[in-house]
Amino acid sequence: MQRRLPSFFFCAVLALAGPASAQVLTKAIEVRSLNRTQADQGLEARLRGTVVFVETSAVFVQDETSTTFFRPERADAFLPGDEIEVQGLTRMGLFLPGLGLATARVLRHGERPPGIPANYDDLVSARFHYQRVAVEGVVHTVAPLDEGRSLLRLAMGSRVIDVRIDVPPESQRRLVDTRVRIKGLASGYHNERRQLVQAHVRAIDWADVTVLDPALPAAQAPLISAGELLAFQVAGHGERRVRITGVVTAAFAGDRIFLRQDDTAFSVRLWAPTAFNVGDKIEIAGFPEMDGFSASVVDAELVGRGPGLPPAPVEISSLEKLVGLHDSQLVSVTATLVDAFKTDGGTVLVLQDSQRTLQARLPEAVVAPPAGSRVRVTAICRVESSRPGNGFATRAGVVSLRARGAADIAVLESPPWWTVRRLGAILAVLGAVTLLAGLWIVVLRVQVRRQTTALRHRIESEAALEERQRIAREFHDTLEQELAGVSLRLDALATRELDESGRSLAATSRHLVTRIQSETRNLISDLRDPSEVAGDLAAALEGAAARLAADSGNDVEVEIVRPVPRLPAGTVHDLRMIARESVTNALKHAGASAIKIRLGVEDGVLVLCVSDDGRGFDPAVPAADRRGHFGCAGVRERARKLGAEVVWRTAPGAGTTVRVSLPLPPAPSLYA
Repeated sequence: MQRRLPSFFFCAVLALAGPASAQVLTKAIEVRSLNRTQADQGLEARLRGTVVFVETSAVFVQDETSTTFFRPERADAFLPGDEIEVQGLTRMGLFLPGLGLATARVLRHGERPPGIPANYDDLVSARFHYQRVAVEGVVHTVAPLDEGRSLLRLAMGSRVIDVRIDVPPESQRRLVDTRVRIKGLASGYHNERRQLVQAHVRAIDWADVTVLDPALPAAQAPLISAGELLAFQVAGHGERRVRITGVVTAAFAGDRIFLRQDDTAFSVRLWAPTAFNVGDKIEIAGFPEMDGFSASVVDAELVGRGPGLPPAPVEISSLEKLVGLHDSQLVSVTATLVDAFKTDGGTVLVLQDSQRTLQARLPEAVVAPPAGSRVRVTAICRVESSRPGNGFATRAGVVSLRARGAADIAVLESPPWWTVRRLGAILAVLGAVTLLAGLWIVVLRVQVRRQTTALRHRIESEAALEERQRIAREFHDTLEQELAGVSLRLDALATRELDESGRSLAATSRHLVTRIQSETRNLISDLRDPSEVAGDLAAALEGAAARLAADSGNDVEVEIVRPVPRLPAGTVHDLRMIARESVTNALKHAGASAIKIRLGVEDGVLVLCVSDDGRGFDPAVPAADRRGHFGCAGVRERARKLGAEVVWRTAPGAGTTVRVSLPLPPAPSLYA
């Protein structure tokens, strides 16, 4: 495959670029030193250097000052070791500045530059980011990665860093526990804020890995006891793996198991998942590492195994006695289960005794006992945090438990029926019943008050009606009978021969008696009308209009705009008398032929209007000079008594409208 670009193509690009500018960048360190704003200005750069790494979307070039990258038109046109000339415009990359799409030509092929010696801190601080570095350490694991690549975990002192190699693992080459030197590109993963999240090294193939000190076979690694894990040694702790034996106390899904050797327990993380049974006696080779509070063995390899009996848990009398020595130990505790809740990793139990509260995690398939149960839990103790002790000591802080399965949870006592939750539910029901009873009592009181008020009004109405009927009977049996007798005598007098003055006096007296009789009959009829007593103004007006129309022979129309509230009997009487007086005035003085009574409520005001088509009058004429002014005075007095406003709207020849406006009291509150 042709991988060198034609030289005339490069010359054409230079010709198009025009004369050299004073701002042309010629060193990798100049590009690397740009800030984001400067890089995004697209400054021109012309560099010469050696290709140290080729990625699909970027080629990394190193000169004598530093390293930068550019985006190639074809990445397969370049190989590591090519000496090239590249020309392009700067841009900001994911982490540091480089060149965008650029043109380049290969001058010759040579050796890659030697790697810059770097330690773990150099890598995570990005000091040599995107530069060829040389790192040394002990290989912990080698495993296949995606797309035919390999992942090598390299311990650099007490820290472990990933090395990604772009070829599959070598089956014939065992590198675990080998001290090596690796040359590759210092790289890593970056977030949207252009921050280095995780540093790693990119190597091209296994030729970049040099063995400095080969490893011993796993079975020949130094054998130590559990008590010697990361314990003091005069010569310090080595970087290489050790062998250790123990009995399996717990094996969880994945690569984490827990072992016990005599009275000492520790956790083991295997580099490859392996199935174990509780009680298995195993021998492993791995690397000691501090796991939070106590030492563990990581990246371990199984050396040997044999069957055994499940170990007995360490009995703990109270939760308070769980201390740092129990970290990774299989223990058994007795406590009260106060709560349980689901999490992504399974169910968490909240255990409590008289001195302490802690959490125990169950596998997903295990169902938690009911809250309030007295339980016995067998589980692995884990120290989640530590706290300062006396002097140079540190002590266990937060402690949790991790059960292996359903058999680790034993219910010793079922919860009492009177649990806090049930008591709360009962109190809530009692509270609701009490609230409903209180509301019912309030509603009942309101109903009783309403019924009492209605009964009182009914009794008062019946008493008033009975009294009115008694007065009407008295009027009928006395006054009306006397008036009838006077009328008969006047009629007899009219049959005799009288002089002109006598006949005129008799006729006037006869007319006066007739008028008094008519008024008396109307009064008796009004006293017997139950609508006033019932507070029904609409019915009272309709009855009065019917009598006036019958007596006068004129049309008296009544329009009721409902609803109209019930009113006190006195108010109904005065308003009916105002309407009657207004109709009488229209008939006697205005010569009206059509009269209309209208009743309604407008914005909380009771409005009574009496309109006629009579001759009207001039409102500018004083009332004392008008016929019927005494009736108008009576209407005004009755309105003032009620607290109402009365207005006459009239003009000569345009009829008259009497408008009475009575403000209504506000509706009573439900709980008044």
